[in-house]
Amino acid sequence: MIDVADLDIAALKKLVLFGLNSAMLAGSLLMKLPQILNILKAQSVIGLSEAWVINECIAGLCWVYYNYLTGHPFMAWGEAFIVGIQNVIIVLMYWFYSPELPKLPRSLGALLFVAGSAAVLLTGLPSGSCLLAALGIAPMILGNGAKIPQIILNFRQQHTGTMAFVPALLGFGGNAVRVLTSVMQTPDDPVAILNPLAASVLWCVMFAQFFLYREGTQRLHEEAKAKRDGAKKQKHEAQISKRPTGKLS
Repeated sequence: MIDVADLDIAALKKLVLFGLNSAMLAGSLLMKLPQILNILKAQSVIGLSEAWVINECIAGLCWVYYNYLTGHPFMAWGEAFIVGIQNVIIVLMYWFYSPELPKLPRSLGALLFVAGSAAVLLTGLPSGSCLLAALGIAPMILGNGAKIPQIILNFRQQHTGTMAFVPALLGFGGNAVRVLTSVMQTPDDPVAILNPLAASVLWCVMFAQFFLYREGTQRLHEEAKAKRDGAKKQKHEAQISKRPTGKLS
């Protein structure tokens, strides 16, 4: 005989999972948007590590591929798909606002990644295979490992540059919640639990750096603003000096 209390607990668990997953999906829409807006506003990627930007993008997409090929429900990893699209935009913006970087090797690398992604998604990987496991472990190494250079860069320069506060906050909180939902939804998959656990710890460090280096970041933004204002003033004065003056009769 089925206990009514057990049914209530099961229904409550599903309701909590649905609420948490829905919140994760909603939060992912705003995850990297502040970073994109910061770059657009500054017209610069100063203070950002290219290794962090690229590796986080690759790691996020690999995590999407792993969950898709494993057959995990979309609600368990949908936020990674949405954030992955935003990460691609940030990578393209980084290259656009870094004209000094050679574009050919980066373009070839991007094309190879797209071709490899298409091959993996179209052909699939055997369930339980080493390749599938490696695809799930790769984001832990790439994505979380990529945060370390950014953390070190912030420490060395004593400011967070054009890094946005909201992604760090959502990254920390979102991954902490994802650990809970992974334990509830995919308890037999340690990779699905360890990846967000490691990410939440590193996001917590980056989140703390915003408070530790707040004064240094404020000085950097003030200097950058003064530099932009000075450049605009010089341009305006140059335009005025080039205007023809009327001749006196």
